[in-house]
Amino acid sequence: MGNYKPSIKQYVVTVKAIKSSQFGRLGICAVVLLFVLGYPFYFISNNPFDTSIRYQYVDPYNDTTRKYTTIEKQHTDIGGNGTTILYPKNLQLDQTALSQLLNTTETTNPFVQYIGNSSSIAFSQLNQTLVNHSIQVFDPFSNSDNCSDLMTETQLTISQNIIIKESFEIMVKRLMHQLDTEPAFKELAPFFQNKLSLHLRMRSYHKHFYKFARTSVWLKDYGVHLMISRVIYSQKGKKGDPQISLLYTQLYDTNWQELTNTDLLVSMQDITGEYKLEKLQFPRFLPMPFYYNPKLTKGRWYGPEDARIMLVKNQLDMEEPVVIYNSYHRQIANHTTTGKTDGSVELNFEFYRSMFVGWPFRYQLGKSNTDGFVDDRFDNVKFTRVAELKIHNQTRASIEKNWTPFVDPSERDPEDKSLYIVYQWDKLRILKCDISNLVTDDGFIHYSACRFKQDTKHDEVEKVGPIRGGTELIPTIINNKQLWVGFLRAHIDKCGCGKAMYRPNMVVLQKTDMGTFQVAYLSSYISFNIPVPGWKTHEIQCGKRDPNVLIPNGISNWEVATIDGIERDVLTMTLSAADEDNILMDIHGLKTVIKNLITNQKHGNEFNSDSVQMKCVVAYSIEFCRAYGEEQARLGLTGGWLPSHN
Repeated sequence: MGNYKPSIKQYVVTVKAIKSSQFGRLGICAVVLLFVLGYPFYFISNNPFDTSIRYQYVDPYNDTTRKYTTIEKQHTDIGGNGTTILYPKNLQLDQTALSQLLNTTETTNPFVQYIGNSSSIAFSQLNQTLVNHSIQVFDPFSNSDNCSDLMTETQLTISQNIIIKESFEIMVKRLMHQLDTEPAFKELAPFFQNKLSLHLRMRSYHKHFYKFARTSVWLKDYGVHLMISRVIYSQKGKKGDPQISLLYTQLYDTNWQELTNTDLLVSMQDITGEYKLEKLQFPRFLPMPFYYNPKLTKGRWYGPEDARIMLVKNQLDMEEPVVIYNSYHRQIANHTTTGKTDGSVELNFEFYRSMFVGWPFRYQLGKSNTDGFVDDRFDNVKFTRVAELKIHNQTRASIEKNWTPFVDPSERDPEDKSLYIVYQWDKLRILKCDISNLVTDDGFIHYSACRFKQDTKHDEVEKVGPIRGGTELIPTIINNKQLWVGFLRAHIDKCGCGKAMYRPNMVVLQKTDMGTFQVAYLSSYISFNIPVPGWKTHEIQCGKRDPNVLIPNGISNWEVATIDGIERDVLTMTLSAADEDNILMDIHGLKTVIKNLITNQKHGNEFNSDSVQMKCVVAYSIEFCRAYGEEQARLGLTGGWLPSHN
């Protein structure tokens, strides 16, 4: 027989001979085959190998050369009733009255009234091992263009830095509880793709959650630090590709031990403006209102970013925390008629990243002020009260960020009605924002009107300089001068260590006799002797495409203690390294350092307005970056890349 090639007619005859039951069996086999071949791809796409199969948990706090804080884990019943209720020392209510007020029992929820002093300084802080740390500061009181004429080298007295130990397990469990039980969080569930339980089982949360930018305030009537952190979640486990950002709040005692499952009894301001006693459980995610669409996540980072917490005086003459942050939101740009007989219109939106102020101890209903219009899903949902910080009579910019907040205690009556913002440090521009009387342009959405208190802007459009953001500014008076002290951050690209370098810069802002502001002193880069891990791989420093990041987040407290009859001030600040490690560090005797700078000022009061001071700070910071990169290359820690700078 030769080669046999069946004709199409023969194929048709063969097919007709197959019984229907055989077709059924073939169909079942095809479905099974598709499942066997296709399911692994579906599983991998939803449960990547790097997080679900080959992921091996590594304790991020196992470096024996570093010092860590502790976590009090006596109570970790997330969502349970076994919490301790802490109430302030100035509240005159017995525990029976408190039980009736909160509809609870002393047995189930023990009440604890704080009876300690108002100081945040712990005994351990006064007995730390301290070292001197040299910094270079520059003043503007000279007509010279020579940086050495503006520069003074001085010493800071600093403590060993401490990494704040985290429990991601507690945090993820708290998030799951809030997603299940709190209306403000339920609509956020799609961002997490039903994988939170998987992250807990596999202990893979460190690959998807990143917690940094921690900043805190001392609540003196409760004897606790209230700390707020930014938590980002990446579905793909990439730090540079998060889909959502949330704010997580925690409580710490004076020794920086975290207090879990603790309630604070606080005076909450409701939507009518009245104050009522309510208990807030910690740790918890703040129910911040923000615009989001879980179906559209590419290139959109939803949620609050770069939050800074600080204390202001409210109308009850009590200290109250406020949070300054930036967030992606939308507003109605215009509307067009649809041409339908029902008179309906089509809304057109614009999207922005703007600055906001939030009050953690106040509520609002709904989130129309971040979404641009009323959504009936949220009409009766309680969120943290927020307001946009908007420059009055000026078109809203597409992006606003890196504002530096402070208050002026001399203007209190009795509350802080205004919030000051350093909008730009180079060619100083300062806003004054009204936070006591919000305004509206459309009778619908209210915002805080910000007006320039000081503006040296030139006619040409200028880019934001490399020195920006940083901590809030803390007021003080030294040598009868009204000053504000903080730590900015300089962001310098391609200076000799990878893609960019971020480091702290100490700043002293001064109010002149004329009522204007000037930068009295500004330092170049400060290392604080803090080890900075690589951005992607901890062991690789100054990677070609990676930033090298140490950012100051906030000043937790700055107080004076008396030791053997001698007064010594202690400033505690928080920093973030590589957007992962959260660090505490103390500076002792900073007021003395500033007093000596003022007393020994080399020049008169003639102010150089040509930004020579800023140029010198940047130049010396670039030199720091170059030397740092060369040292990492010498040590073989750059992953094969040789640092270079422009």
